Amino acid sequence: MILGLDRTDLSAIASTVVAVVGVVASLKIDPTIGTVTTAVGVIATTGFGYLKARRAEAATRKNAIDVANISAGATIDTNAKTVLVQTVTAERAKWRSELREVVTELTALLRASARGETFEWQEVDRLRGGVRLRLNPKGRGAAPTGVDEHPLDRLIHADLDALGQTGPAGTGQHDGIADRLELHMADLLKQEWDVSKDEAVTGKLKGG
Repeated sequence: MILGLDRTDLSAIASTVVAVVGVVASLKIDPTIGTVTTAVGVIATTGFGYLKARRAEAATRKNAIDVANISAGATIDTNAKTVLVQTVTAERAKWRSELREVVTELTALLRASARGETFEWQEVDRLRGGVRLRLNPKGRGAAPTGVDEHPLDRLIHADLDALGQTGPAGTGQHDGIADRLELHMADLLKQEWDVSKDEAVTGKLKGG
């Protein structure tokens, strides 16, 4: 590019120069109205051709920019969704790990209690609260009419309620509560693992 001119500009300038030279030569040889008209027509055609080429070039550039912007926007959107899914999946994995650890400690203490071993019951209360806070609060209490969206959470909440009612004196029931708690928790963890696996495969969050 020379002085801001591209190939289209240079081509138009060259064509115009040739046309002008032709007009001058024609006028010297045959300065009639017909010759002048023909020469003017040649110059006008060259000018219009140049303008048409410039408009076509501008349209092509605009289309290319639009396509690039759309592509860039789609890429940014896809990357953002990917990061979101990865973040949620990682948080789910952390939640499952923490819940598994807390329940393991809690059931171990309940079985120790069933064997007559002594320990601070406050530790059981702490672990019971740790499990409770990691469950969906909508799953506590009586099941709603119609579809229950949190049946496994509801079962675990019920296990924790039963443990709270028996207290440290209900050693004969602690073993059974531990068994039910492990069973229901295993089902919940499996359910949540399946959700995370589907989200990782499809790239779509549950309910999103």
